Amino acid sequence: MTMERSPKKYKHLLCSLSLITTGSFAADVTFSPVVGGGLTFTDNVDLVESGSGSSLISSIDVGVAASVIGNDGQLNLAYTMSQLFYSHDSSENTAYQQLNFLTRKGLYNTGFSVDASASIENIAEAIDENASVDVFTGNTIESKNAQVGVSYHSNPLSKVDLRTRTYAQITNNEDDIGNYDGYGAEITYANGRSVKDFFWLIEASYDYKNGKNGDEDTSFTLLREEFGLQTIHGWSPLIRLNYENYEGRAESDSADSFSWGPGLRYYWTKQSYIEVSYNFSDDDNNSDFWAGAINVEPNARTKLFFSYDKRFFGDAYRFELSHRSRKLTNTISYFEEAVSFDRDFFTSGSNVSEVSLSRRLEWSSVVKSRRTSYELSIFHDEQQVLNANADVQDEEGNGIGLDISHRLSRRLSMRLGAEYKYYDFERLSEADQSDHYRDYSLGASYQLNEDISTSFNLSHMNKSSSKLNESYDENRVFINVRMQL
Repeated sequence: MTMERSPKKYKHLLCSLSLITTGSFAADVTFSPVVGGGLTFTDNVDLVESGSGSSLISSIDVGVAASVIGNDGQLNLAYTMSQLFYSHDSSENTAYQQLNFLTRKGLYNTGFSVDASASIENIAEAIDENASVDVFTGNTIESKNAQVGVSYHSNPLSKVDLRTRTYAQITNNEDDIGNYDGYGAEITYANGRSVKDFFWLIEASYDYKNGKNGDEDTSFTLLREEFGLQTIHGWSPLIRLNYENYEGRAESDSADSFSWGPGLRYYWTKQSYIEVSYNFSDDDNNSDFWAGAINVEPNARTKLFFSYDKRFFGDAYRFELSHRSRKLTNTISYFEEAVSFDRDFFTSGSNVSEVSLSRRLEWSSVVKSRRTSYELSIFHDEQQVLNANADVQDEEGNGIGLDISHRLSRRLSMRLGAEYKYYDFERLSEADQSDHYRDYSLGASYQLNEDISTSFNLSHMNKSSSKLNESYDENRVFINVRMQL
């Protein structure tokens, strides 16, 4: 049996921050230890196409959830450790951790505050090998992240609204791929509410990552400015400026762009407007261009935003839609950003320190009635490397899922879920790879009393891949008992 060693530097960080936060103000504290255990039977523990073997996996779970809320600060902690025991091979026995920690504390009404966050999670080792994040079948690696920051916020009711934050961060992955430490800063400088004749907005950020284990450093610098007159019969003229600079491993994955130009915004309500601008471009990829945006907020529960612009990669779009009613919550978002050291879309053979362009669409719709809830989720992921000579080129993922939950009684609930995911990987050195995942599950949960609950689940997973010997089928039965102390 093997046990995961405790991350000592994270433990000392959390303990010291907890003492600082809880000891400096009167607070409401909740503390909830949890223990549990379960049995999982799988008929394909190695997720292979042929020669599959079964296993009965026992688990012992211990954890704690804590919350501290005070006059000018808060702390939230959730930690779980699970020890797994495999009937087919005891050398596979492993412990897994999960941590979510966040704390913030204001400093004596000065406008300054300190914050810290830490996480431990299991992520896919490489999504071209298996995109299903599942600790029971061992296709994951442990990723540890921590960040500490200092912020300042001025009084927005005065002439100036200033928000700043500086931070330091570190990421360590179990396989040492994509490890880095770094630092950065963010600043937002805008007019305060007492300014009536004109407005301004300056947003700037800098992020530096120091790669480990031979990975190169990267740095991102972003600047956005707006300056204009307050509305005159609904019309507001303005000047806008955009600058971005990405320094990657080499010239092949570095890019920058600069544009500026006049614009005109029309408000038909206090929050809803339409904007158009003509921009002069000072980079080799884009000529001068028109840009525009529309923002619609008819009430506090509904918002629609869409913009078109040009960035270092060409045409750029952004879209947000959120709507909430008594029974329906609907959110859609689409954004594009440059990333480095990103393990969310990591594939075997790719260089995680290279700067790449990430595009992501997320759509979530939830309908709730008195006993039944329906949740529809859709996503589209695309990651494109800036280096045209890199072996791993465009990577794309799409998925749709439907989850139905129904409460049969005060204690008994049932759940039905179905999910389909499709991934496509384009490489220069070998044929493209396409993977399809289909997951079906049926579960139930029963609350024995206020502190003890049990759950049961049946699932079927199918993966079909264009890559030889990468397809598989798996059936699984799971039962779990959980007690809150």
